[in-house]
Amino acid sequence: MISWIRYLFVAVGSFTAALVLAAPSVDTYPHDPEFGQGPGLTSDIAVSGAGAVIAALTALWLRHRTGAVVASLVGAVLVGVVALAGAWRWDMYLSAAGAGVLFGTLVVFCLDAPCRALHTVIAGSVVAAVSTADPIAEYRQFASASPGTAVYVEAAVQPANAVWLVLAVISVAAAAAILLLGVDRAEVLDEPPGTLRELLVGLGLPVAAVALSWSLREAVWSLDSETGGNGRWWWGMVLGPLVIGAALWLRGSQGRVLLAAFAAAVAIGTAPSWIPSGWPSVALPVLLAAGGAWLGLRVAKPVAGVGVLALVTASAIFAASPWDNVHFAATLMLLPAAAGYAIAAALPSTAAVTAASLLFPAVMTLPLVAQFGWTSYTPLTADAAEWAPQPWTAVAVAISVAAVLAAGAAMAWIRDRRIGHEGRS
Repeated sequence: MISWIRYLFVAVGSFTAALVLAAPSVDTYPHDPEFGQGPGLTSDIAVSGAGAVIAALTALWLRHRTGAVVASLVGAVLVGVVALAGAWRWDMYLSAAGAGVLFGTLVVFCLDAPCRALHTVIAGSVVAAVSTADPIAEYRQFASASPGTAVYVEAAVQPANAVWLVLAVISVAAAAAILLLGVDRAEVLDEPPGTLRELLVGLGLPVAAVALSWSLREAVWSLDSETGGNGRWWWGMVLGPLVIGAALWLRGSQGRVLLAAFAAAVAIGTAPSWIPSGWPSVALPVLLAAGGAWLGLRVAKPVAGVGVLALVTASAIFAASPWDNVHFAATLMLLPAAAGYAIAAALPSTAAVTAASLLFPAVMTLPLVAQFGWTSYTPLTADAAEWAPQPWTAVAVAISVAAVLAAGAAMAWIRDRRIGHEGRS
C-alpha cells in the first residue's frame, strides 16, 4: 500500500501542478467588465513564470522529505481554494504559487536513489498535463454553454473548476495519507542545496519567457490599425541560444533534461488547438505520455526522442486542408509519447534543474517567431496551389525545426563531453 500511495501522490500532484501552470486563467476573465483590459502581469505566461520560479526556489533549498510532503499539502490546498466557484483579479497568482510549491516539493520528495524512478512519473505527468491543458479548458468553456449563447460570464459567478478541485482533493488526500502512515517520514536528504548556476537558470528562464511575452504583446498592440498595419516578431529566436547556453553552462549532464524540455516546448508550440468530444478523448495524450516516459526510463536515448520531436515539428508545414490532418495526427499521436520519452530519458538531474526544466513547456507557450496584423473584411481567396505552404509558414517551421535540432546537437555534445571526462578519469 505504501508504494501505490507514493506513486499516486507523485503522479496526481505533478499533473495538477503542471495543468494549473499550463493554463492558469479562465479565458473569460479578460472579457469581464470587472477586470477590464489588464496589464501584462495578468497574462498567463507571467503567472506561469511566477509559479515556475517558486517551484525552482523550493527545489533549490528544501531538503527534508517530510517537510516536502507538508508543503505539498499546503500547495494543493491553495489550488483547491482557487478552484472553488467565483473569482477575483489576482487569484491566478494564488493558484500558481500553490502549483509551484506543490511541484517543487514533489521533485524534492523523489530525490534519493530508491525514488529516482519517480522523476520519470513526474516527467510523464507534466507532458500529459501540458498536452491536455488547453483542450480541457476549451471543453469546460464550451461544453457548459448553450448553443447560440455567449460563453462569457461574470467573474463573481464563475463555476467551480471541477478538474482542478478533484485533482487537488486527491493530492491532499495522498499527502495526508503519507504523513499519517509514516511513508517516507524521513531524514534530511543527501543532495546538497543547489548551486548559483542552478539558481540563475531556474530564475532566468521563466523571467526570459515573461519578458518575451511582454515584447510580443507590445509589438501586437503597437500596430497602426488605420493604415492596415502588420508586423512580424522575431525575438522568440533568442530562446534557442539562451537555453542551449544555459544547458552547456550547467555541470556534467545536468543540462540534458533542459534541452529535452526545450525541444518538447517548441514542438508543442506548433500543435493545433482542438476541443475534445468528451472526457475519454483526453485520456489518449495522457496514456501516450505515460508510455513514452516509461520507455524513456527503460531505454534512455534522449537524442532519438528529440529527433522524433523534430519530425513532429516539421509536420507543421502541412497547414492547408486536407494535409493539415497529417500535422494534427502527428501532434496527437506522436508528440506526447516523444516528449515524454525525450524528457524521461534525459533524467536524472539535480532538483532545481529538474523543476525548472520540466515546467519549461508549461511556461514557454510562445512561438519562436510570429506574424500578426489587422484584418479587413476583404473576402479570402484561395491560392492556385492550396497544398503548398505559405512563405511565412515555411520560414516559421524551418526556424522551429532548426531550434529542435540544435537542442539535439547540444545534447549529443554533452553526452560526448561526459564520456570524455569519464575516459580521462
